[in-house]
Amino acid sequence: MKKLLFAPADPQAFKTLQKALPTRQEWQGEIVALPEASATVLQKTDWDAVVTDVEAESGRALLAQARHDFPEIARIGVVSQAKRTVAHLAVAQQIVPSFSDFGELDMAIERCCRLRDLLRGERICRTIGELGELPSAPGVYLELMGKLNGGDASVAEVAEIIEGDVGTSAKLLQVVNSAVFRTSREIATVKMAAGFLGLDVVKNVVLSVEAFQAFENLPAIPDFSFSSLQSHCRMTAAIVGRMGLSNEVRDGAVVAALLHDIGKLVLAYKVPDRFGRLLARAQLDGQPLYRVEEELWGITHAEVGAYLLGLWGLPTQVTEAIAYHHAPAAVPPRPMDGIGAVYVANGLAHEIEDGTEKTNWDKKYLQAWGGLDRLTEWKQIARQNIALQHASSSRPEIEANAR
Repeated sequence: MKKLLFAPADPQAFKTLQKALPTRQEWQGEIVALPEASATVLQKTDWDAVVTDVEAESGRALLAQARHDFPEIARIGVVSQAKRTVAHLAVAQQIVPSFSDFGELDMAIERCCRLRDLLRGERICRTIGELGELPSAPGVYLELMGKLNGGDASVAEVAEIIEGDVGTSAKLLQVVNSAVFRTSREIATVKMAAGFLGLDVVKNVVLSVEAFQAFENLPAIPDFSFSSLQSHCRMTAAIVGRMGLSNEVRDGAVVAALLHDIGKLVLAYKVPDRFGRLLARAQLDGQPLYRVEEELWGITHAEVGAYLLGLWGLPTQVTEAIAYHHAPAAVPPRPMDGIGAVYVANGLAHEIEDGTEKTNWDKKYLQAWGGLDRLTEWKQIARQNIALQHASSSRPEIEANAR
């Protein structure tokens, strides 16, 4: 039985919950009014999830407190589809349209709890312990996080922080002008990039850039190429960006696509010999790497990458898409979300790179997710993107200090 704390700001929602909760045998719920009582009640019980109005300032404060003091609690925000923003997605792990939509609420809680159990389970904790100390979050990203969390950051201030690191600035502009974002004009400055993409998206693109920079000096491993991995991630992101997703889904999914294989870099950096043996076995058996990892190690690079990015503070929408990009059916499907988008785009990118169409698609999942009928269309998009990526990669890098 899940223990849920409900904190509605609207009196009508409060009354609706009072009538409905006694009928939900799978939940043990408590309803409190915002803002005074909820913060106190949060401390008293081992809650599985807190559900609150994310549009209300007091609701966002409650979720922020839960994130800081009790990161294991699932944070569910209530906000209508029409009013959702990136800020809502930053503080809530899942979004539902109303307190009374119990089907959506069940799904949101289930997804949060499964991801929590996956990334905090004994198996991955034991493996992460074997890897030793993981890389810290990159410096420019941390500085941006601090500035943006203050709530008053301007485009100019964000640009100034990024431009303080010449290498990061140059790589950011290279990504923004690549096939990933398919800009209608050349983005010549960091300030233009921040204005075009939005501050949160730029922050996470900076993270992807810095994350790859942190792993550039890897030991030589047979059958593993850093540049090919980076190219694959960018192609995956480019496909995601053209899949016709909603804005709120697309932005997080593009960032997840850019970072979906970072777990491979962690393994190549921390355990190069073991990682090399896994790669060799995968090639010998003609199997995908993640299947060999599951068989011989018990976890995959997808879970390792999601674990690291969770430590770095990326939103659940990103870490969830990374954790399940090989096994999207492990969680209840939500139509056209980031998990399915990265799953599809990753498979299509591999097909283009390998020159085959041998992806063993989970058609039952794709049907439930809402993408089976569009797979042929997306395959055409993937083929178009290989030409776009080759064209953009031949363009000279823009000077980082251009203004």
